[in-house]
Amino acid sequence: MRLDDKVCFITGASRGIGRGIAVSFAKEGAKVVIGYHENIKEAKNTSRFLEKLNCENIILKFDVKNRKSVQKAVRETLDSFGCIDVLVNNAGINKQKTFYEISDDEWDLIMAVNLKGAFICSQEIMPIMEKQKNGRIINISSVSGQYGGPKTVHYAVSKAGIISLTQVLARYGAPYNILVNAIAPGIIETDLTRDELKTDIAQQTIDWMLLKRPGQVADVSSVAVMLASDEQNFITGQTISVNGGSYFGR
Repeated sequence: MRLDDKVCFITGASRGIGRGIAVSFAKEGAKVVIGYHENIKEAKNTSRFLEKLNCENIILKFDVKNRKSVQKAVRETLDSFGCIDVLVNNAGINKQKTFYEISDDEWDLIMAVNLKGAFICSQEIMPIMEKQKNGRIINISSVSGQYGGPKTVHYAVSKAGIISLTQVLARYGAPYNILVNAIAPGIIETDLTRDELKTDIAQQTIDWMLLKRPGQVADVSSVAVMLASDEQNFITGQTISVNGGSYFGR
C-alpha cells in the first residue's frame, strides 16, 4: 500500500479526474476527503465506492474560492483524521469561448475557481504540512495551460497560472519536505467529456496526437499516486504532462 493511512484532501473529487484520483488513492490505502461543491449525489456515489474498497472517507461540501468555506473544511478534516498529508487541487471549471466572447464575469469566475481556489487551499493547508515536516501538494493543470488553448482562453491562462503557482509553492515547501508538483492532462475520457469527444473538433485534436486516442482517468491518477507516495522524494516544482504526445503530432 503506497499511501497507507495517508490523509488525502481532494477538491472536486465527486466526478471525473478527481473521482479517479480518489479511487486510486483508496486502493493504495489512503484516507480520503471527498471535496465537492454542488453535486451531493455524485459525492455520495464516490463515497460508497470507496467504502467498498474499505477506504475511510468523509464528504465535505465547500467552495474553493471562499476562504472561510475552505477553512471550515480543513478544520473538519483535522477533527476527523488529525492531519493532512496530501492536497490535490483538482477543482476546476471550463466554458469554451473565443477571446472576444469572454465577459469580465466569466473571466473572474474561471480565475476564482481554477487558480484562486488552488491558492487558498494551499495557503490554508501548507502550514499544517510545515508542522508535520512532510507533505505533498498535487495541482491539476492542463495541456491548455502549456500551449495556450485558443477556444478556452480564460481556462488556459488559469491553468498556466497553476504551473507557476506550483513552482512558487515548491520553493516555500522545500525546507519542510513538502513536495509540490503539477499534472497537466491532455484529452482525457471521463463522464464529463465522453460526449464532447465524439465531435469532429475533438476528433481533429485527437488526430494531432501521437497516440491518436484520448487518455483514461487511470493515466492521470496513476501519476498522482506516484507523486503522493513516499516512493519518490526528489521530484518537486515539476509539471508532468499526460497528453498522449500532443506536442509532437502537429
